Amino acid sequence: MLTNRFLMVVKNYTGDKLNFGLAAEKAKADGKSVNVVFVNDDVSVEGNALVGQRGLAGVVLVLKIAGALAAKGASLEDLTRVANKTAASLVTVSASLDRCSVPNRGRQDGLPFDELEFGMGIHNEPGTQRAKLDTLDKTVEHLLTMLLCTSSNEGSNSWRPAPGQSVGVVINSLGGLSVLELNVVADEVLRQLQKQHDGVHVIRLLVGTFLTSLDGPGFSVTLLRLDDSEILSLLDEPTQAPAWPHKVSDVSGERLSLAAQIVDATPPEPETDSEVVEIAYETEVFARLLDGIDVTTRDDEPLITKYDTIAGDGDCGETLLSGVSALRQGFAEYKGKTILPSQAFRLAATAAERGMGGTSGALYAIFLNAVSTALKKQSYKSTEAEKSENYALVIYSALGDGLGELYKYTLARKGHRTLMDALIPFVETLLGTGGLAAGFSAAQTGAESTRQMPAAMGRASYVGSDVFAQHGGIPDPGALGVVSVIRGVVEALGLEVRESE
Repeated sequence: MLTNRFLMVVKNYTGDKLNFGLAAEKAKADGKSVNVVFVNDDVSVEGNALVGQRGLAGVVLVLKIAGALAAKGASLEDLTRVANKTAASLVTVSASLDRCSVPNRGRQDGLPFDELEFGMGIHNEPGTQRAKLDTLDKTVEHLLTMLLCTSSNEGSNSWRPAPGQSVGVVINSLGGLSVLELNVVADEVLRQLQKQHDGVHVIRLLVGTFLTSLDGPGFSVTLLRLDDSEILSLLDEPTQAPAWPHKVSDVSGERLSLAAQIVDATPPEPETDSEVVEIAYETEVFARLLDGIDVTTRDDEPLITKYDTIAGDGDCGETLLSGVSALRQGFAEYKGKTILPSQAFRLAATAAERGMGGTSGALYAIFLNAVSTALKKQSYKSTEAEKSENYALVIYSALGDGLGELYKYTLARKGHRTLMDALIPFVETLLGTGGLAAGFSAAQTGAESTRQMPAAMGRASYVGSDVFAQHGGIPDPGALGVVSVIRGVVEALGLEVRESE
């Protein structure tokens, strides 16, 4: 909306068109400039060229894209052009197990328990097709067939994705599905689009409740053509609208399926008579490293806490210190004169679990436990002298294995504004192998890169970007915590490092 100039985005229903049309004409009579764009993305409706197709969840994308352009101060003519272009680039189909519950209405006939309908509207209209309830993959397969197959009906939306075309996908709840159910549907839709329909290139994904039919127990799938750079850039524009995802998921790269994220039980390996592969270190070596970590985390805690007060719940620094204190207590109870690296990492994992808690504690504990397990499985055979000189490579390899295990339990990666932005480059540099000092520098650089980075995960994802801008950008506190721990190890070993810029 501009001063005295208005753009109305209307779903293509007869009642909507008439009543919004009346409002538009009355506004024009009062001297206002009004343009109207109709959205008709429901491709399940066929056989009535005069009425055309209904408007479904695609209208939300038209509103978002036109709204982003309006925020830039565009003219009414440009807004109308982009809104029409977006509306012409949409197809949607819905499926539901039953009708919605209309307030103050008596009992209504529902669907049999073993049936579902395709082509539901948002006003409790029956579906255009009814079928026996089948497995999710069969249901999604039928929906995608309706979305991708070109119709000969004159009243149907003419656009369908072409081979190699970039699209965005919206998985929308009709009101009665949980977030868990929606994401299972989203995974199956992406899997089939990428495998069975490999000519369609999915680059954006939105999953949520955007346009409902009250409490309808169903969902809709919308495809949006995104080979137009203007539409894509406007879709990606940030917004403070409360119900809009903080960040539209970029799925242009490789996306793990649900099956790939399931962690299988690993049977214990049979014991062999192979030589002991770990080197036992004097406990004073571990004590020196722990002293170094204690010093750096205490030095860094005030700044970490300050940043987390702005970007989180203010306890990140204190949580880190609690983990270090728990490790000190666990080490004090260790009575051996020597300690194996696997034992040291296990002590650290237990301390993180018991002393830190929360998300960061779980991430640290999973990673450190996995490193400990990897060290016990290493088959490292060489002379004793070679072991002493090159055993760092074994530890680096175990850190890489630990990171791989951690990937199974979190989708956080570089660029998501979490502690992974420091941990991943650190481990990757060691695997390189640039050595520990270079790994520390890489972790510093990774943490600093989060300063202006929008948050995709964690508590910071709930904080508006304007809050970060007021402070000139804020590094992720969790990433700074990882850097602080690594700095303690590096300084305890007396390594020279170059401070990141």
